Amino acid sequence: MQGARASLRYAKALFDIAQTGESVAPVLADLEAIEEIINQKSEFFNLINNPTISSKKKSNLFAQLFENKTHKTTMQFLLFILKKGREPLLSQIINKYKELNLEAQQIILAEVITSTPLSQALKEEIRHKISPNKKVKLVEKIDKSILGGLIINSGDLQYDSSVRKKLNNVKRAFKL
Repeated sequence: MQGARASLRYAKALFDIAQTGESVAPVLADLEAIEEIINQKSEFFNLINNPTISSKKKSNLFAQLFENKTHKTTMQFLLFILKKGREPLLSQIINKYKELNLEAQQIILAEVITSTPLSQALKEEIRHKISPNKKVKLVEKIDKSILGGLIINSGDLQYDSSVRKKLNNVKRAFKL
């Protein structure tokens, strides 16, 4: 819980600085590129989370990797979180920054989990049901284990009409 609150504070601070400098989009692009590196390169992820490597060495490495490839605000922020020893929170900070960016643009992010791909008409209907007035960005995931139906996650809300959930409810009802 502590990490989640800290990552939100860091993401808000970065977002505010980026808004002031009118560099929200370049910083977002930089963070997405860094997130991709973290997700694809397990050695880089391990390096970031390794407490035995000094923050100075990590700062030098980050400077070599990202200095001329990222926006000035992004680079300063990366060096700042390294200095504060918060590099293990980097993935969470990036996710919170992306959420803040969508919120600022009044876009609702919703994850839709289905057992088969959705048709475009169904996607539009789901978007309209989630919010008829605001823009909704759907992230579609395929999970065969739900057997059918769908699960929608948006913010703190979850709508689960999957066959797996219904079968579990029937099992629970017969155990009483």
